Amino acid sequence: MGAISQGRRGGVRSMLVEPYLQVKLGLMFILVNLVFSVLILLTMGWYVFDIFGTMTSYFQLAGIDAGAVLGKLQFPLAVVVILVLGFVATTLLFAVSYTHKIYGPLISINRYLDEIIEGKKPGKLVLREGDQLQDLAAKLNTIAEQKL
Repeated sequence: MGAISQGRRGGVRSMLVEPYLQVKLGLMFILVNLVFSVLILLTMGWYVFDIFGTMTSYFQLAGIDAGAVLGKLQFPLAVVVILVLGFVATTLLFAVSYTHKIYGPLISINRYLDEIIEGKKPGKLVLREGDQLQDLAAKLNTIAEQKL
């Protein structure tokens, strides 16, 4: 059995071996990050608009002056939104990349074991360079060589 990368398409789509199952594997990690990102955004938004309300009340600002203060406070809020979106995007990319390195080998190992169960002599189990579970694949190859 060859490496899973044979005949695979390139680019970002190649990172999703079986999208539903692979994303499910990293879903808890992704959900925790999304929950905390939303909490950070809500807290920062509440804080900025609370400061705005306090400043307009204390300095009795209205109209153009209140708009100028709001404009100054919107910049830090926009920076936080951009940083949180960057964090979420990075989290998603890392989750997909890491699950790709785990889930891809699991598919190859599952097919390899299916061949053994069916009584066939499987070819050498070869995983992609950089994949996790290399030690397991080596042990399975050793077992298959000794038993079959």
